Amino acid sequence: MPITPPAPSAASGNAPLRPLLASERAEWLDALRGFALLGILLINLTAFSGYAFVDPASKAALPWSGADSVLEYLVHALVEAKFYSLFSFLFGLGFAMQLQRAEQRDGDFRSVFRRRMAWLLVFGLAHAVFVWFGDILNFYALMGFALLWFRKVSTRVLLGAAIFCLTAPVWLYAGYLLIVQLSHAAPTAAPEGGARFAAIIDAYAHGGYGDVVQSNAMIYVFAWVRRIYRFQLLRIFGMFLLGAWAGRVGLPLAREALRPMLRRWLLIGVTVGLPMNLAFAALGGNDALLPASAKGLLSIAMGSVGIPLLSLAYFAAFALYWRKLRGSGNLFVASGRMALTHYLSQSLVCVTLFYGIGFGLFQRVSYGVGLLIALAVFLGLALLCRAWLKFNPQGPMEMLWRRLAYGRQRPADALATE
Repeated sequence: MPITPPAPSAASGNAPLRPLLASERAEWLDALRGFALLGILLINLTAFSGYAFVDPASKAALPWSGADSVLEYLVHALVEAKFYSLFSFLFGLGFAMQLQRAEQRDGDFRSVFRRRMAWLLVFGLAHAVFVWFGDILNFYALMGFALLWFRKVSTRVLLGAAIFCLTAPVWLYAGYLLIVQLSHAAPTAAPEGGARFAAIIDAYAHGGYGDVVQSNAMIYVFAWVRRIYRFQLLRIFGMFLLGAWAGRVGLPLAREALRPMLRRWLLIGVTVGLPMNLAFAALGGNDALLPASAKGLLSIAMGSVGIPLLSLAYFAAFALYWRKLRGSGNLFVASGRMALTHYLSQSLVCVTLFYGIGFGLFQRVSYGVGLLIALAVFLGLALLCRAWLKFNPQGPMEMLWRRLAYGRQRPADALATE
């Protein structure tokens, strides 16, 4: 049953909306955001390093590549798609929490949220073109606007819409497969760029900064196509809605009251979600989708159900056991509190390490070495985040984003002293 949020105080009515104070933040949610950022970096490293664009024979010839096949399978099963799904869930949860605070204060939530999403879209597009083509912020921003359509629907409708979005890829793919079989048409292969695509990728290894920007702009369109045919947009929005539903029923304020539900999430994620993700990886994951086949249908079914279940298991584990983890999790907390700054900094560091405009390691490191580099980059940025937060209430990009969204208001640390 939904948990009733705390009633607003008499002083809160008609108060202007403002950024969340440090004292009001849920530490375990910040740590979970930091944990999700680590998983996202582990996946993105294959594109940053160019490993994703290396042919199998060349991969085998890379130094220290003996365990790469095993590592690729494990990361595919345990990390890929699970962590952007987890971050999407947290995005929806944050939306619900902001909406509840706005209702308590009679604030203009829609205007503030639209400004937040508009500026997030600007940041994402700039990131995609001028830094790294694999940006996810612009997708989050566009689908964030769509979340506003669901702010007043019932809890049941919200959950139903989430389940529909998460399972729709199965029915859409099944319909596509049926059309292909009935029409006797030649199955469509996964889009490949051929020589032109190879030239785009080569710009990252050997081109100047202008070549990188040009390649980013061209491959940005391919990134949209790829996310559409892999049904990633539906999965992201489904997790948005699921997170909003979780906020509606009381998470995270009623975490203790909802412990039985969280235990069920963890149990189902481990006993059902984990085996499905192992199968999803064994089938080839999203790479099995094209050309259309029964194998692709089985793969999309395993992923559409298993990925959300395992993502929710990760969430539940943090919610249930954070007190035992918090002593060693402060780096995750710092990263989560500066999630936007940390995410964009990952790109700046990795572009510098791997591209020809930097240290030129593009397509020269094995998968295993790339994972070690990702861990080192995350740790270094986490330490910087922790050092920054000792002297500042927010990260630099968070300060900018909130100033643009909320307008000229006193900084959060001044508000906290009142």
